[in-house]
Amino acid sequence: MTQLDTIQTTVQQLRTLLNQGKIFATLPDMLGKVIDSVATESKTRVSVPRDDKTAIAKIRSIQKRIKQTSDPSITDDEIAFLVAHLASTKPAVRDKGVFFLFNDLFQAEAFTNEQVKALFKRLQAPDILFSHIFEPQNDAVFLRSFAVMILSGMIYADQNRYHILSKADYLATVQNIGTYILLERDGRGYVETKGWAHAFTHIGNMLEELSQVDVLPRSEKVFLMAAVVEAWRRIETPLIFGEDHRMALYLSGITNVNQFYSETLLMCLKNWQHTLVNIRPQESYAFWVRWYNRNRLLQALTLRADLPQPITDYIQQIVDLF
Repeated sequence: MTQLDTIQTTVQQLRTLLNQGKIFATLPDMLGKVIDSVATESKTRVSVPRDDKTAIAKIRSIQKRIKQTSDPSITDDEIAFLVAHLASTKPAVRDKGVFFLFNDLFQAEAFTNEQVKALFKRLQAPDILFSHIFEPQNDAVFLRSFAVMILSGMIYADQNRYHILSKADYLATVQNIGTYILLERDGRGYVETKGWAHAFTHIGNMLEELSQVDVLPRSEKVFLMAAVVEAWRRIETPLIFGEDHRMALYLSGITNVNQFYSETLLMCLKNWQHTLVNIRPQESYAFWVRWYNRNRLLQALTLRADLPQPITDYIQQIVDLF
């Protein structure tokens, strides 16, 4: 069994226990242990597309075709080409090219129902969503992160237009995204010459979309909230490119839906605070990165006028520790 298989199994077990009401208060610690158990694997070569000029020309050709017809469509081969080029380290190809084109395709309703379901599944495949994720910081973060971003857009499109994805599809997504959140350790925002990675911003987008999926049980949304708080606690990359405000937007939104979500976030924050009460500052980069990541998130939350009052009050109580 691979490390990914082991963690996927653990995530499934925790989701089941939470859904059965057998765990709640211990969830943050249990999720934290999963993150802490992850072993770094040896670095391997990341394969990225090198056909930048050809790719841009093909993307523009598809864009032109879509705009010039009243019945737009895209082939399976073209979809596969676009997905492969999410791995590009060139912003013109990945971000302004493939990502923008996918948005245009969904707006134009160019996909068949079968293509939507196939793409939704493909973007969650291990070779995409978990590509090189156990290895030291690498360029596969672009593929992982943009897969999450497009998946979030697909959920929005499905909820508002397509209505194709089933409850089983969404439950499988919670399993995969929950695992991804616990494993993603590359929090880089803008990368010089390579553009936006922005994994934690894209995670925030994904969680906001999933929070609005009515067929998902409340326990699944609680699981995802606790998972992202624990991941934020432990990441050793400075989250300084707006991730704090994106996450605060998601957290304030979901905690206003139901009091139980507000109580969940409060539980997670109290658990986090409890670990800091007797901690002594350490002369290490990782310690201070985590410390200031926490500060930025708490400050972003306090700026939200719609944050439930009990959470605002609690953050004010612990102001001395941020």
